[in-house]
Amino acid sequence: MAVKDLSSYKDDLFSCRFCPMCKPAAEVANVTLIESYSTRARAMMLWRVVSGIAGFTARDTEIIYQSTLDSISQAWCVNHYPVSEYLTAARAEIFRKGLAPEQVKNALNNYTARTESAYENQGFRPADQAGDAIILASEAAEIGGEKLLKPVLSVLEKAGVPAKTLLIESGAMAYSLGALELASKQALRVIGLIKKTGTEKVITDGPRAMYAIKYIYPLLDIPWPEHIAVTSVSEELYSAVTGGKLKRAVTAGSRIIFHDSRSACALADELAEDQAIQPGFQGPEIVLGRGEIFEAPRRLADLLGMERIFSVWSRTFCKSCGADDGLWLTYPELAADLAEQRLRDAENLGAEMIVTDSLLCAEHLKSVRLADSVGIRWLPELFL
Repeated sequence: MAVKDLSSYKDDLFSCRFCPMCKPAAEVANVTLIESYSTRARAMMLWRVVSGIAGFTARDTEIIYQSTLDSISQAWCVNHYPVSEYLTAARAEIFRKGLAPEQVKNALNNYTARTESAYENQGFRPADQAGDAIILASEAAEIGGEKLLKPVLSVLEKAGVPAKTLLIESGAMAYSLGALELASKQALRVIGLIKKTGTEKVITDGPRAMYAIKYIYPLLDIPWPEHIAVTSVSEELYSAVTGGKLKRAVTAGSRIIFHDSRSACALADELAEDQAIQPGFQGPEIVLGRGEIFEAPRRLADLLGMERIFSVWSRTFCKSCGADDGLWLTYPELAADLAEQRLRDAENLGAEMIVTDSLLCAEHLKSVRLADSVGIRWLPELFL
């Protein structure tokens, strides 16, 4: 596996450039009402670039970055054209040529300095971690630090799961923004540190960390050690509850919307089926995407007796809350618009709270939530 050049997607761009079918799934285009942000418009622009008709203008590069990697359009498309892949390739080419908007470059530089400082300050020593599982806390590193991990550390301790935290950037941010050399460097450091601990299990603090290990690292030709198992917080908590090691701490019957990060889409076993885009589709939800990345947290929510409300904007169709693919970092106002949209959707469906297995998404939604809006809970917080 490897990240392909933008030119290798010329035929896909040719097909996407005049097709409007994924427009209902457009994220930034639908909150801004600006057609340039639609998948079709961006495909038309990129096709002109790869065909040699035009080069990237400053506005072109802004349009490529003023969105997520648009995996929702890829899921919505009945042929599942590789939208996310060609947008990643476009960002990589833009970054390699030094054409990334200054706002993006400055944001990445400041972010890298902050996460590096957090990593150094935690005093992680691989030799001190022997025998424990390692929590790969890359979502915590991305959004704000180790203090955000208190819920999961507290719950895992109750469940009798010995674990130590590695607060570190996984490389997912750099990859999402097209800085592939930096992403590779960060990935190699993560794997090197984890190997030195001698651990046999890594617990990811959210889907974005799992996305880095299982999707990004193979694309960067960086193999994960076969002897080190990778699991999620959702899986660990489910096992603890069913094994009688952890008591339920939430009143049954809470009406919730489950929010999936866009990183989860890349880990799906199957994207949405054709029937999901038919007018009036009301389920079953599994038609919106299949895979353990979706099932594990939902099993836990169901075990806790929570009432999950159906929404077509779920699983591989889940609309971004703005915390995906670096948007919250590079263009925070657009990211806030997407978060407000998710909150309105939940309110309109009569949900009492939004529950998510992504710490990053939970913290971002909380940052824009109004006092009288629906509640936001990261999955481990349901046990506190």
